[in-house]
Amino acid sequence: MDEEDPLDAQIAARQAKKKKKKKKPATADGENGGADDGENGEVRKKKKKKKKPKPEDDGGDGATSSSLLEERIKAKQDKANNGGGGTAVAGEGGGGKKKRKKKKKAPTTAAGSSREFNDNNEEEGGTAVAAVATAAVSTVESGGYNESDYNGPNYANDTMGDVEMIGNSTKSSKYNNDDDVIDLEQNIDDNDDGNNNIIPADTEIDNDAYCFEADTEIMAEIDQEGVVQIDEAGGIQAFVAETIAIEGDDVGIIRSDVEIEKEEKKKYTKYFCGAVALLVVVIVAVAVPLTLKYASGGQETRITVITYEPTDRPSGMPSLVPSSMPSSVRFTEIVKKLEPLSGSTLKVQGSPQYLAAMWMADEDPMRMDLDEAGFEQRYIMALFYYAMDGPNWTQDNGWLGGDSECFWFGIDGASDGCGGNKGGCIERDVFEGSFDQICNVGMGRLNNLYGSIPSEMGELTEMRWFEIQDDYLVGTIPDSLGKWTKLHTLLLGGNYLHGSFPETFADNEMLGTIFIDRNRFNGTFPKVLETLKNLEWLDAEDNKFVGGLPDGIGGLKSLRILNVNNNTMTGYLPDTWDETNLIEDFEVAHNKFKGPLPASLAKTKFLKDFRASHNQLTGELPLSYYKWENIEELYLDQNKLLGELPQTAEPFYDGLQELSIHDNDFEGRFPVENFHGTFRIKVLSLHRNQLTGTITPNICDRRDTSLAYTQLITLTADCDLIDCDCCTCYEGGELVKGTGR
Repeated sequence: MDEEDPLDAQIAARQAKKKKKKKKPATADGENGGADDGENGEVRKKKKKKKKPKPEDDGGDGATSSSLLEERIKAKQDKANNGGGGTAVAGEGGGGKKKRKKKKKAPTTAAGSSREFNDNNEEEGGTAVAAVATAAVSTVESGGYNESDYNGPNYANDTMGDVEMIGNSTKSSKYNNDDDVIDLEQNIDDNDDGNNNIIPADTEIDNDAYCFEADTEIMAEIDQEGVVQIDEAGGIQAFVAETIAIEGDDVGIIRSDVEIEKEEKKKYTKYFCGAVALLVVVIVAVAVPLTLKYASGGQETRITVITYEPTDRPSGMPSLVPSSMPSSVRFTEIVKKLEPLSGSTLKVQGSPQYLAAMWMADEDPMRMDLDEAGFEQRYIMALFYYAMDGPNWTQDNGWLGGDSECFWFGIDGASDGCGGNKGGCIERDVFEGSFDQICNVGMGRLNNLYGSIPSEMGELTEMRWFEIQDDYLVGTIPDSLGKWTKLHTLLLGGNYLHGSFPETFADNEMLGTIFIDRNRFNGTFPKVLETLKNLEWLDAEDNKFVGGLPDGIGGLKSLRILNVNNNTMTGYLPDTWDETNLIEDFEVAHNKFKGPLPASLAKTKFLKDFRASHNQLTGELPLSYYKWENIEELYLDQNKLLGELPQTAEPFYDGLQELSIHDNDFEGRFPVENFHGTFRIKVLSLHRNQLTGTITPNICDRRDTSLAYTQLITLTADCDLIDCDCCTCYEGGELVKGTGR
């Protein structure tokens, strides 16, 4: 080799150190077992070690150097035949084998052999056996040993390789220095045929052959209590050191298979965790944009940066006839124009205002100029479409199309929904303006509208009719709708509106019909309604209104129908009615009204339907009520009313079709004869009272199903008090099954 090998340098350094110590040669007589200890010359006592069991074929002193050499030669041959694998050198006490990879080429020096052996062991990942830690007996015949015999180079700490123990081919020579050992190893290597097969020398192998002796300094550095074994001859048996103090810089750590396997598992675990983390990052990076894109029902919202000044200026001359302004510039101008109407919501991406402005800027086929009359009206109707979830309507004919908004479904109605020369809800000379203004929005029932009414709708000041029923309106009625001073019909029944009725409708002289039934309006009953002088029909059924009816209700002379059934209203019924009232239908059932029935109600001339069931009303039925000439339906059941019914013929009985007075405290004889002359009676519900009498066959015959429109559908009575063969009977307040027809 051109450069000095690190192992050779280390061996040379130890040889120089050893020569300076002037070691005393070992005596031939090994029975005393004495040895000088280093430079101090003190006699070092032999430490007793636990003996290893001897093999059956090992005869103690009969283990000759010849057999040792034969084992060594056989090991090399096996290694060559098996393609690799090392042989742990065995002393007198025995030995072991460890497989290793096949050497590429047999080295010519001990250092080279040691280095290649170490490299092969590192590749296999196994645990190398420190060859120098294996020692043979000093003298087979004498059994003694000399301390200086074990002060050789510390090959055990040399991680570059191992020095194999080799038997001597001579009979009486003893090798006490490193040079002799290296010569002997060189002799063995010279007999190698190049395929790791040892060619024995012709010299006779004697039983008195000696093996390479361990360095006592090296052995002293091995901190393995109970590992080093001394045989009977005084030699050191073979062992495997678990921990070896290593000197030198150019060393490598030899790890066990278990340690290497653990390290490999840790490495693969790190790789796996890293791969999983990377996969999660990729999934998140892909999923988040897709979720944001399709979260709103699959509708893609275009993102536009709103600025009041265009970011880019045209580089050259514009085209001769530009078709329209650039979309971003047009959108900016539309936002600027409509901002006083819709405010900052125009800049909120995804809002109905934003979507409507975008449609006006980019998609409206009409491409109206911003200063054109009717521009804001068209924007408001586009806004209404987006605010009411237009894409999911049941009917949306014409909406966001190229025609005028006056012809979109719900606006045109049966004719033109805008006033104009073509006819419609209003004539041209009725309103001010130079364009056809919307005066009717009638989306009908069950058209699947969903959302809140935009406040911008209040700008359609020519509105006469507004209808959205049995859909999914939420929120409140905007105060801005109070600007509809010409509105006469407001139909919002069957939705999910809450709050109260806007005070901005006060003193509206045109508003005649209000349907706010079947919603979730709450709070006290709106007093603003008593200011509507021309109110004819008020349906506020099925809400959550509380408090009493304002007394001013009786002052609404045009009011014909008042329905506040199924609320939680309390207090007394208004008693401010007179003969000028046009009231025909007065329904206050299923509330918590208390007190007597209003006597002034008898003054009304047109009352046909009076329903006050399921309240806490008390007292007697006013005698003045029997003077009603047009009464058809009277429901007073489930109250605390009492008294007797009049026995004489009264106008009250002539037109009565439905009489329900069950679950009260009425008493006395029921005047059944007053119903003989009428074929109009359909309901007689008399049970759970104290009424007595007999239901005649004339009445029972009315229960015939073939009578159709004149059939008596319901007839109930307390059969333990009233004799009846055709009634649905109650006894003791309980229904008797199997009765009735």
